[in-house]
Amino acid sequence: MRTFFLYGIRRNRALALSAVMCCFFVLCPVSASAAQAADERPVSADTVGPPPAEMPAEDDNPAAAAPQADGASKVKIFDTVEFKRPLSSLPGWLSVISRNMGNPIFTDGRHFNKSITWNQFKEQAKKLQGLELLRFVTKFWNSWPYKEDVVNWGVEDYWEIPAEFLQRSGDCEDYAIIKYFTLKELGIPPEDMRIVVVRDTIRNLGHAVLVVYMQNDAYVLDNLSNVVLSNTRFRHYSPQYSVNEIGRWAHLKGRQAK
Repeated sequence: MRTFFLYGIRRNRALALSAVMCCFFVLCPVSASAAQAADERPVSADTVGPPPAEMPAEDDNPAAAAPQADGASKVKIFDTVEFKRPLSSLPGWLSVISRNMGNPIFTDGRHFNKSITWNQFKEQAKKLQGLELLRFVTKFWNSWPYKEDVVNWGVEDYWEIPAEFLQRSGDCEDYAIIKYFTLKELGIPPEDMRIVVVRDTIRNLGHAVLVVYMQNDAYVLDNLSNVVLSNTRFRHYSPQYSVNEIGRWAHLKGRQAK
């Protein structure tokens, strides 16, 4: 994940600088010293280490929560302002999309593990909606063991397609990717989901999660916990960039001018 994290930060920094100049009446200026300090912080593969904080025992649970169209445009995830960029700025993600199309796992009779096929998984999922569906998907894939890219692939960073995750499991962005494609197959529109690369400010590590927009909120599916919570509960996550099949977004913390 390190390569994707650093690549996104470099592009985001250039974008953030131009955005601040154009929108200074909305955003706090980013100092050169702060940017340099961020550059000097170590970047880890992602989720190695202790849990980020004491996690609630139960999910957030708004009544009859269900995904809704265009929810992404109404919610500022992790309290940031976002700026859309073309997908071409993340060729690695385009590779994931292309490779996944050539080797799909969501096919009749495909075994996810020894006890369940895609058909059986899909039948169970049909009975669920909203947060219940998100909990079902995140709990299922979180049961796979965490494995770092250097162990799986002999490289510092590699974004897996779902077929590769089935064979080898993976690290944080790989959990986010397989949850994204699973929910897409279960009817969640791609525009209502984002794979978000964040910095965990408590552990000072790079990390990645899946965010799903519903009911004027955005919910986080994290491989660190089976609990599904609103993004507002994760104050220690500072997003660097987010992506789906529609676009890529840079994120910048901001505040309203007095």
